[in-house]
Amino acid sequence: MKKNFNISYMPWVLVFLFTACFDDKGNYDYNDLKDAVIDIPEVTANGGKISRDGYTELTLTPDIKFNMEAKAEEFDFEWSIFSQAPKADENDKYEPKKVIGKEQNLSWIIDVVPGDYYLVLRITHKETKAVTDYKFEFSINTITGWIVYDEKDGEGDLHVIRDGDIIPNLSTEQTGVIYNCFSGSNGGEKLDGCKFLSWRNMDNNYDHIFVWKEDGVVKLNAKTYEMETKDYAEMFFTSPSIYAPMCHYYENPAYGKMEFLMNNNELYIIRWMMMGQTEKFSMPLKVFGVANKFAPFIAAIPSSSGNTNCAVLYDPAGNGGFRTIANNSTSAGRPSVVGGTFNPLNMNESGALKLNLVAMGQGRDGTTCALFKDELNNNHPWLYTADFRKAENPLTLAKYDLGNLENIDKAKLFVFGNRGDVMFYSVDNQVYAWSFGGSPKAILPAGSSEVVAMKLYTHSNNEEYTGRILFVATYDGNKGMVYKITFNELNGTIIKTQEFQGFGKIVDMIIKE
Repeated sequence: MKKNFNISYMPWVLVFLFTACFDDKGNYDYNDLKDAVIDIPEVTANGGKISRDGYTELTLTPDIKFNMEAKAEEFDFEWSIFSQAPKADENDKYEPKKVIGKEQNLSWIIDVVPGDYYLVLRITHKETKAVTDYKFEFSINTITGWIVYDEKDGEGDLHVIRDGDIIPNLSTEQTGVIYNCFSGSNGGEKLDGCKFLSWRNMDNNYDHIFVWKEDGVVKLNAKTYEMETKDYAEMFFTSPSIYAPMCHYYENPAYGKMEFLMNNNELYIIRWMMMGQTEKFSMPLKVFGVANKFAPFIAAIPSSSGNTNCAVLYDPAGNGGFRTIANNSTSAGRPSVVGGTFNPLNMNESGALKLNLVAMGQGRDGTTCALFKDELNNNHPWLYTADFRKAENPLTLAKYDLGNLENIDKAKLFVFGNRGDVMFYSVDNQVYAWSFGGSPKAILPAGSSEVVAMKLYTHSNNEEYTGRILFVATYDGNKGMVYKITFNELNGTIIKTQEFQGFGKIVDMIIKE
């Protein structure tokens, strides 16, 4: 959805005409022979400054009074933009201005990276060459919202869905979809082969977005979407022998100091609270000198008062053993209860079960949900819930037989609610909402396309909607669509559904705060 920013007319106001010296550090030859008087009401009303979100459309209609009864067709018009803090290259040359318009009125899709700029309208008389310049400060804001990665004909890009539910205090004019944020910041370059997305928020500073591939990563600046590196090896002190990223997790931005990356079923950690820690992952987590082999899931435990753990892992070789990572330690402990190794409700009792983990994630209030299929019994599904928040006191909670849930044997994607006992699962072209112990309900419109991605919305500063919105992506073989589904967090009942279109085949989705 393309949004126009229309500038309404105000009474003509005589404004200060900027002279040749703009006090900038670039090599720009602006001068002013006062052949016209220019005013842009919005700029005047805002003290010589305006701002827009990146990759939206900027529309400006200046009020111009030409001297000596001249007419507009006697003049050439040029709109240009340049940085407020230009940087010189190795030859002491500054980046040239970017010309963004040649008409009297400006209509420009903002395709430069977010930052602080000067924007200039230059009017030149065709015969006398007299010049009038109008310069003002122009800030381009970083794009926040729900990030969607899709691919069309093998080319991938990032797009951002925005509305007032997703972004607190968003204006009506800013709502909609902003397309091609990656290519717009990287000279038209496209991505490819994305496996999943993740982000990192260092001390409440959302600093990087990661586009993970089957055998590596593309690391982006979170503010500008500019690509910083494709070098997977530089992320490690010692590069792994096999490049196979599986999942990445960084703790709650308000408290987080631990970062986890699973590569080839081995866990790598950055302890950001440790003095001298650099932006590189350690050697894989080991017990008695041998690297653990974990299932490809990291279940978050949001940091909060009283919690001593921050993540849960599952070690399939350790007799169905769950392991936890403590907030201030890289050690992985196996939680235990009376009787020895932690087994939620005797999940492998007497060897009668052979459980394979197919989904694991954060459940209600920071507990852990783990969905298994029993290989010895026709892949019969079971859901186990446990509380691993305190390292010294892991608690078994419940065990649910899922065998009677509609189409559960065909389910591919699973999402657990984090504010109530709710699970969503996808089957072909449908998503079901299941309140623990109840009956599942289909939630997508009849005739929907194949479900290809599904994620729960969370936001550190949006208490009203965090954990209450499910995003579902579908694909019909040609076009992709995203459903934004608001639901009752306690029972999964659907409150409203909104659709967003204009995508290819969607691979993954995440929040960008």
